[in-house]
Amino acid sequence: MAVRPDDDARQGLLRELMDAYGHDVLRVVYGVVRDKHAAEDLSQEVFVKVYDHLPEFRQESSYRTWILKIAVNRARDYLRSAARRTVPVDDLSYVADGVSAEQAALKRFERDHLWESVLALPDLYRETMWLYYSQELPVEEIATITGVSVASVKTRLFRGRELLRRAWGKDD
Repeated sequence: MAVRPDDDARQGLLRELMDAYGHDVLRVVYGVVRDKHAAEDLSQEVFVKVYDHLPEFRQESSYRTWILKIAVNRARDYLRSAARRTVPVDDLSYVADGVSAEQAALKRFERDHLWESVLALPDLYRETMWLYYSQELPVEEIATITGVSVASVKTRLFRGRELLRRAWGKDD
């Protein structure tokens, strides 16, 4: 067990971690639960848990990996709970530069449709695809976060892509 930092140092570290990884946590949780308000609430819960367990952080991984693992686990717990509710995908913060309004609308529609397809995948593939493409995490870090082998992550990515190809009618 790590040395317990004093409360001021712990609070300062928590602020730094929230600034550095708060957006990542929100996006990861949203990718799993698909509910903006639930994702916001769960993200706060993640950082409460991080604060509570900071003294026990063993530095076997980066803070980011550790926090995202907590986020994924909390999101999974939420999905298993009776409080689960599904809502449509909303804004994923697309900004169109240098294109017409029509082109931007078409690109946004295609992107949103693609993410809706990703979010419609079975949990196993959706989570892996979200972490890889949305969060741009390396396969090794996804394996650590999800608690599976690197080979399993690669298989899930492959199968998730195959499911998306079929859903979009692109069986090349």
